[in-house]
Amino acid sequence: MNDPARRTWRCSPDAFSRAIEELRRAGGVVVGGDSEGSVSASTPLGAVKGTYQFDGEELTVTITDKPALLPADMVWGRLDQICGLPVSRA
Repeated sequence: MNDPARRTWRCSPDAFSRAIEELRRAGGVVVGGDSEGSVSASTPLGAVKGTYQFDGEELTVTITDKPALLPADMVWGRLDQICGLPVSRA
């Protein structure tokens, strides 16, 4: 079953590093290392928080908290825009 709060992208280590850098540049807060951590960002409706795991080939991001009025698809669309990751979700 597809979990709307979790997305996975095929991702090289270089693409992962660029995605983290772009997320920070866009005002996001990233706490953690090369294999796992947490992310958060402010929106006009409130904070979005999540976790990430990277195994060297796949990046999985899970939304752990978001404003009720903010659709998950909007969060994923913005993350795709910021990070420039190919849209290959599972």
